[in-house]
Amino acid sequence: MKKTTKGAIASGVGVVLLLGGAGTLAFWTDSEPIAGGPINSGHLKIVTDATNTGCGSWQLDSGESAPTTYTAGDPLVPGDVLSRNCAFTVQAVGNHLRATVGITAVSFSGTDGDFGGKLDASVSALKINGTPVSSFTEDDNGASLTADVTVTFDPGALNGTEDLATFLDSLTLTATQVHA
Repeated sequence: MKKTTKGAIASGVGVVLLLGGAGTLAFWTDSEPIAGGPINSGHLKIVTDATNTGCGSWQLDSGESAPTTYTAGDPLVPGDVLSRNCAFTVQAVGNHLRATVGITAVSFSGTDGDFGGKLDASVSALKINGTPVSSFTEDDNGASLTADVTVTFDPGALNGTEDLATFLDSLTLTATQVHA
């Protein structure tokens, strides 16, 4: 190809490109600022106060007699249940807040631990202002939360659990937020 032909083609392509730019597709656009603002978090607490003072004494209920106050170190037998009623005030602030209550960090210290898995701790009878519930919400802020904490000696425990000793470390009653 001749230099003049190449030059003519290149000039023609340049002109087409320049003219093509004038006919490109364009979209209308607009924008609007979105104002920021404060963001605050709520809180979830179960607290003791003058009305709800925490947990009462451990009670022993063997299933054969009325519960009696348990004296630390008294020997238990299979089927015995130690229980205590606890009362707290709910502090639940935040939209869509829902919480469940349970026990975490159950531990028995000492050489005999949890009697080979035959001691079990749990929480039950959860109530808000005397009404049974499975959870609570921000609507219960300021309400009374009661729960029964129990330690059960498995009624099916065999002779290998005789004459054992352990120490129930402090239990932690925990309210855990779950999004509704």
